[in-house]
Amino acid sequence: MATKGRTASPAPREASAPVVEAKKATLDSKKNVDSLRKQTRPQGEFYGNIGTCFWTFFIPVAIYYFYGIMVMHQGRLVVPDGSFWHDLIYSLPDGLSIQPCWGPTTVSLTWVFLQALGEIILPGKLKEGVALKGGRRLMYPMNGLLCFALSNVAVVLLSYFGYIKPYYVFLNMGALLTESVITSYVMALWLYIDYGLFWRRHVGDEEFEEDHGVFNAGDFWNDTFMGVVRNPRLFAGILKTPFDLKRFWNARPGLTGWVILNMSYLSAMYYNCSLPSAYGIGESRFFAEHAAKSATIEKLFAGADPSTFCASEGSFSNIGLAGAFITFAHWYYILDYNVVEPAYLTTTDIRHDLFGFMLTYGDWGFLSRFYPISFMGFLAQQGSSSSGFITSNYLYACIGVALYVNGMMLFRITNLEKHLFRDHMNNGGSGDKYRSPWSTRIFFGDKKPEYIKTSEGSLLLTSGFWGLARHFNYVGDLSMCIGWAVACYSPDHPFPFMPIGYCIYFWLMDCHRCWRDEVRCSKKYGADWERYRQAVPYAIVPGIW
Repeated sequence: MATKGRTASPAPREASAPVVEAKKATLDSKKNVDSLRKQTRPQGEFYGNIGTCFWTFFIPVAIYYFYGIMVMHQGRLVVPDGSFWHDLIYSLPDGLSIQPCWGPTTVSLTWVFLQALGEIILPGKLKEGVALKGGRRLMYPMNGLLCFALSNVAVVLLSYFGYIKPYYVFLNMGALLTESVITSYVMALWLYIDYGLFWRRHVGDEEFEEDHGVFNAGDFWNDTFMGVVRNPRLFAGILKTPFDLKRFWNARPGLTGWVILNMSYLSAMYYNCSLPSAYGIGESRFFAEHAAKSATIEKLFAGADPSTFCASEGSFSNIGLAGAFITFAHWYYILDYNVVEPAYLTTTDIRHDLFGFMLTYGDWGFLSRFYPISFMGFLAQQGSSSSGFITSNYLYACIGVALYVNGMMLFRITNLEKHLFRDHMNNGGSGDKYRSPWSTRIFFGDKKPEYIKTSEGSLLLTSGFWGLARHFNYVGDLSMCIGWAVACYSPDHPFPFMPIGYCIYFWLMDCHRCWRDEVRCSKKYGADWERYRQAVPYAIVPGIW
């Protein structure tokens, strides 16, 4: 998300700073071209071909399952037998079914096109990214905040004037899910072919690096999943600043789409949308005998008119604290990302990850579809006036708000502490003259910073919050999603397996990201990293791990 464990870092320099130019190798012969390449990409992170092949298909199927229990069982866990998948494909109306539809597909791809157009034409300062392996720095337009604002306004106006129903997502999420799967597979395969098999076409590209392209065709699944190019850039001969496809895919259509889909689910609550359900009010069984329910589901949706699922008039009384809180929290989360957009250029997603299915689907099918389903989709399917769930669980909603606020403050404070320290030192300051932000002084007093200066020149902070754990900023991220899940709980209604499923995924993702970062830093800093580990022995949770 950062979304996705994003870490605020010092902002890249302005475009007016001199760009570091790499020495260009002579490409007059095949030998010289081949000498540019070296297999330095991480290998075996997901157990190679077997693991990546498994995840390439398992993840979309798992999200289909969560969608199925949401739309057919109000979020209750059921056994995904043959009748479950039959219902998901054939028993639901167009749009709700996971069969592809031209309407939702057109809407979704139009959204991507307009987001890309916004990145290209909207005004914004240019920033340099971090240096590539060859020393070159790529330029990026920083117009995300303006694009985010215009996107929100445009969607609201389109709904207000009747060009699209505000609860459109509620009635079309199945088809939108399938579009994201198809788009992600096609994009990943194209990247593998164009930038992988035909890597020689891109040797002269400014983003070309030593580890780009296919080294062994037998690693097809690994390369398709992990990626064979880090920063594919398009329209280099047309645009003054080439269009960076990975940065765009990470930052624009999925992140903004996440909050737009949330708003659509909120509108479904406002209009008291509800789908036919085989369960009575207050049904609390965690597992149901799906075989006994499948025929009922088919009958419930047989001949159903989706236009009747939502009321013609809405009411704010249908929107509870939980729905309003989660919609705002996610919206603010993405707003915050766009406010500090330049810092994103220094994160793992941009600096290290290659662009393959892990990101083509992760940023589109997973982030922009699964995230809204997990929380707002789950709440919307509970119904409002009929069950009272989303308008009456005030206690748990308030606990969730408290956990979220605490997590957000911790996330921001820890990242601000590192950012201010590095900014001070990188601009010629000294440790003796550095003054910690007030938020750090409250907990640790006004002490001089402690840090390790590596032989490579980097500074590793070992005091304040960063003296508690090497990745302590993750604690805030991990706390926030727990708050969202708690806000979805009510003792008399379906247990929030879907929100908790998101939390489990997010925790595993951050733990895996932590492991990858540890491996990378150990290789980069060598003995200095071991000194750092001794000074700060815990990775994320002080005293535990």
